[in-house]
Amino acid sequence: MDFDAVTTLIKIVDQDLMEPKLLSCFDASLLETIKLLSAKLYFVQDFLEECKTKMNHGDTFANVLYFVIQDKVATTYENYRRELLRMVYFEDNWGESAFVASELHLTLKQVVRDIEGAGEWIPLLKKIATLVPKKENITDCDTYQNALEAENEMIVGFDSDIETIINRLTFLYSKRYIETILRRSDIDKLRGCVENPLVKLEVIPLVGEGGIGKTTLARRVYGHPITIDSFHIRAWVVVSQVHNLKEILIGLLRCISPITSEIYNIDEAHIAEQLRRSLMGQKYLIFLDDIWTTAAWDAIHDCFPENSNGSRILVTTRFAEVAEYLSADPYHMTYRTLKDRWELFSMKVFGKSQCIPREYELIGKRIVLGCSGLPLAVVVIAGLLATVKESLEIWRDVEETLDGVDNNNRISTILSLSYNYLPSHLKACFHYFGVFPEDNVIPVKKLINLWVAEGFLIQDKNMSLEEVAESYLDDFINRSLVQINELSIDSKVKSCKVHDRVHEVCVREAIKGNTLCIINDNHAPKASRWLSCQTSYWPITRASYGNCTPGKIHSILCFSKDVYHSKSRLVYPCLKSLRVLDLSLVKWSQGMPHEITDLVHLRYLALCTIGSLYEFQFFKLKKLVTLIVTSWMEKCPLQLPCDILDLPQLRHLHVDKRCSQYLPCLVKKDLQTLYWLKVASSNEKPNFEMVPNLRELGIFIEGQLAPSYLGSLVYLHILEKLKFEVGRVERFYLPIGFPPNLKKLTLRYTYLPWKEMDTIGKLPHLEISNTGKQVLLISQFWSA
Repeated sequence: MDFDAVTTLIKIVDQDLMEPKLLSCFDASLLETIKLLSAKLYFVQDFLEECKTKMNHGDTFANVLYFVIQDKVATTYENYRRELLRMVYFEDNWGESAFVASELHLTLKQVVRDIEGAGEWIPLLKKIATLVPKKENITDCDTYQNALEAENEMIVGFDSDIETIINRLTFLYSKRYIETILRRSDIDKLRGCVENPLVKLEVIPLVGEGGIGKTTLARRVYGHPITIDSFHIRAWVVVSQVHNLKEILIGLLRCISPITSEIYNIDEAHIAEQLRRSLMGQKYLIFLDDIWTTAAWDAIHDCFPENSNGSRILVTTRFAEVAEYLSADPYHMTYRTLKDRWELFSMKVFGKSQCIPREYELIGKRIVLGCSGLPLAVVVIAGLLATVKESLEIWRDVEETLDGVDNNNRISTILSLSYNYLPSHLKACFHYFGVFPEDNVIPVKKLINLWVAEGFLIQDKNMSLEEVAESYLDDFINRSLVQINELSIDSKVKSCKVHDRVHEVCVREAIKGNTLCIINDNHAPKASRWLSCQTSYWPITRASYGNCTPGKIHSILCFSKDVYHSKSRLVYPCLKSLRVLDLSLVKWSQGMPHEITDLVHLRYLALCTIGSLYEFQFFKLKKLVTLIVTSWMEKCPLQLPCDILDLPQLRHLHVDKRCSQYLPCLVKKDLQTLYWLKVASSNEKPNFEMVPNLRELGIFIEGQLAPSYLGSLVYLHILEKLKFEVGRVERFYLPIGFPPNLKKLTLRYTYLPWKEMDTIGKLPHLEISNTGKQVLLISQFWSA
């Protein structure tokens, strides 16, 4: 057996042949051959040990490689075993020492040649191991992809495209093909596989007009189990029309390894080098979504090393010239067939039952014909008609509208139709998506809090404002005007985005109504209801807005992550009516301008700074509904006033973990979200009866706490999410009681013994427990 053969050969070479009585008979040439054979054997032994380690971790292909070398070494050993044993172990043979030494030398040279022959396979085997999929015939999809399909994306007619792209990405060679080569010991064919041009880094552009399904197809391919299993590293980033190199680099790095906000303090060149190093030697898949120019590619392509191992870059673009610049063989997206379009339309409008009234079917098929072959056009028009299934008149109106439209304006007409039929209470919310940059991933909680602050929502006596906002968002998703970007582990929408063609309509309609001004390199500042700042500098100056009419500007939201601002004048008379001030991405130093507290109409305030805000007069902002205050340097914790929770209308508070806050002395029924509340044994026990309607709570613990210290948690009857994070604590104790309707519990750095999980498992409504990196679906775990 091969490992025994290698070990035995090493023993012969390193021990038996080193006996003094034999060494005295060896000349320098023979000793050099023995030394060379020893090195070759140890090289083989290292490879076999590496294979054994991988086999122990479930790598089945390592098992194949192991036995390839095993057989070759075992054969060599068997071929020369008798001669070696005769010459080494029988002393009588050394009567004529010169002759025996010469014969031994010839035998050892033959063994060296054979071991070298086996050794030639090793680098080829190591290389080929990176070119075959670890698993094949995979049918199980990951949770995120399943959720995405079930909740948001109806995929029809892409099966052939998915198969083609996956084959181009992953299947250089099947395991069966390589195993056949190995069984036949065809080293030349194996070398040909390794040196095949297909192992070189390849760019695969998906090209087609906006709305044809490029990103949908790419997402499916990127998240397919075969793709996941074929690459060591996968990273995805959206490039967009106006590319930001630093954001692209950071976006890719974020997919590869954990990063902190401090990375924004590093220059582009160093981030690019960090990205390149992280990809070096790895088989990687990079997905660059929505590239508009060759300049964007030129700016980043040097970050992707040529590892000659089948790494791939998947790109989507609207422009043929960009696709052809990147590759001689781009993948051209085709229009969906009429059959696929009708299936997609009918599923969206009538569901899987497919019970379609005859009169609607006739009109519907003519409408689908008028959508050309763009899936976006089909799902948007279907999303509209699904809301008016009882109105044949509207169906006919849509049919007539599409009948007279030329192909160049078809998608714009369809999106405008969907917008025109929006209920009046949704239109302002729809315009507001234009505030966010194109292709921006929008956190749903932030979006909802902004809608509440802007006053877009119609109060319902049976629902909170946040629940009303969620229903509005669901309506947009059902109409296919908004896409789900990410689902939380409990299947709720965590983040969303809008297609760039839909975003164009949002921006156009908002600007037409004089409610939106986008400030970037292409648009000069002007007074509008909402200011969306997308520049690398602070645009609010005396020159740009110092003489603006008071009351004109209601909201300022900043989206560039590279803006630094020192303490200076911020507020001018034109800003006195501000409702929303989102400076969460602007890195302020030396605290914040105190005149912010003169903006008494503020309902949403987000700040990012370092230093002390202890003297900051938050109490003047009595209309605040959402307050977010964070530090942009982890080593510089913030100092804040301790009475922020006394603000009368506050519903959502997010502050750094180490900021001390006191629970209010009077009952605050509006407060729903509190991250974080720092507690310590030296402080008075928190009385959670003062905040009875909390739904989400994060508690940061410093200092040892008795189990009874947080006993009043039991009074939080509608709390659904609870997080504990531990700082300087010798041991964490679970509270003696938990909120009765708790659904999600997160524990970080608690080092809680597993035996105490029994207590958590008995919580009646708990669905998810997140303990560090381990996530337990409690309802399933404890019923098993």
